[in-house]
Amino acid sequence: MSIEEFWEEYTSSERDLFQRSCRRLLKHTFIVRDKDDENKKVYYFISKKPEPFSGFFGYIGFDIVVDRENGVVMLRNCADVGENGKIQANRLQLKKAESVVLCCLWALYADRMRSGNLSRSYLISITDLRFEMEKYGVKEQIDKSTMGNILALFSKFNLIDVNGKVGEEDCLIRLYSSLQFALDSEEFRRFVEVTQKRMIEKSGETTDDEEDNDADE
Repeated sequence: MSIEEFWEEYTSSERDLFQRSCRRLLKHTFIVRDKDDENKKVYYFISKKPEPFSGFFGYIGFDIVVDRENGVVMLRNCADVGENGKIQANRLQLKKAESVVLCCLWALYADRMRSGNLSRSYLISITDLRFEMEKYGVKEQIDKSTMGNILALFSKFNLIDVNGKVGEEDCLIRLYSSLQFALDSEEFRRFVEVTQKRMIEKSGETTDDEEDNDADE
């Protein structure tokens, strides 16, 4: 069936929900079934009949993916159109601090999954995130205001939710299953390798400086 045929079969309420669902995907990229009632309603509407959404977004070079196991619907670039086979319009270029925090959140989600907890979302504390950031030597480089802005950005894309005020000990972050699709595992591996290399080089520079100081004394 074409998108026009689906549209003709929709009731007025279904047409309204279709429009709202498309706008939500364009704004948030991810729809997470277990986030709230509105997301759940949109998720089931799309996942029941994804064909009209693929047809609609196909006109502008996008497609949707429905991951029923994790309860996620996501907007992605079509692989067969655009320059070099892809349209890059919905790819967000992150700053260094944002990339580091996203990698840490991704790592914490993966760690909770490996622990045997099969929940589709996990609660962590802001302290958990800070500890993870220490591994990359950037904890002191991201202040409370910057962290708040970064977490608000990821909340916008339905990757996380923040409960409480950033900077307070009782602040909690809910990690959603959409995090699994926000960062490619190969990209994460390369990021860790580069970060570890820089940390080793930085440590070596510190050691050399200390040895020079000792020699001078």
